Amino acid sequence: MRVKTLMTKDPVVIQLPATRDYALELFKKHNVRSFPVVNKEGKLVGIISIKNVLLNPDEDQLAMLVKRDVPTVKANDDLKKAVRRMLETDYRRVVVVDDEEKPIGILTVGDIVRRYLAKNEKLKDITIEPYYQRNVGVVWRGTPLKASLKALLLCNAMAIPVIDDEGNLIGMVDETDLLKDGEVVRVMKQTALSASSEEDWILESNPTLLFEKAELQLPQKPVEEIMNPNVVVATPHMSVYEVAQKMVQHHIEQLPVIKGEGELVGIVRDMDIIKVILNK
Repeated sequence: MRVKTLMTKDPVVIQLPATRDYALELFKKHNVRSFPVVNKEGKLVGIISIKNVLLNPDEDQLAMLVKRDVPTVKANDDLKKAVRRMLETDYRRVVVVDDEEKPIGILTVGDIVRRYLAKNEKLKDITIEPYYQRNVGVVWRGTPLKASLKALLLCNAMAIPVIDDEGNLIGMVDETDLLKDGEVVRVMKQTALSASSEEDWILESNPTLLFEKAELQLPQKPVEEIMNPNVVVATPHMSVYEVAQKMVQHHIEQLPVIKGEGELVGIVRDMDIIKVILNK
């Protein structure tokens, strides 16, 4: 199967120069996690992700936050090549470029799940047992939103399970949930000006420099109030086909994996199940 069969054509792009504020507003408008970034000639420069923007609140110039070494493929490349590039670079998407290195499409893990895995009944006989992640980060129901976002970013996940006082799974929260509840505001900050050792004796006070920057502010409330309590789950012996169907049906990228009466044993991500393509 060729990349062009599954890719999304004519993606929204951000042209440099651009600011962090502009990117945040675009993320909220389109409800996506990344955009290709191009120069004035329309050639691919890299990709900007919502995660990189959130991790660097002090950087206003988008050019400084762009991931430059993004995987690319051509429209006529085989699907296995695209999957291999995603897995090798641990990146959820490849940019499809033409011969002039201008982006003409995006192929994401989600595209592969929706348009291929969820429609391939031959995958009914292959379980997710070899593919799901056993090490899972979690947050407690009373964790403040700011701390929940930090936990989400540190565990390098798109969504994180929420547990109650007994350790039972009660919900999921992802980046977009937190972004929807946040507000981009401009705040005044100050930083101390340092002097060289030769000049210290001249300074009778501690001079400061005031500057303005954009911040994503989150309300003071627990993650339980914004989490999705309707958790869609998988079991270790569920098939790749079934999991892909659930992901498509519920518009999610990962499912908690449980055993017995709801014991959380892992997470199965869409990034995990596309590995089956290379093993066919």
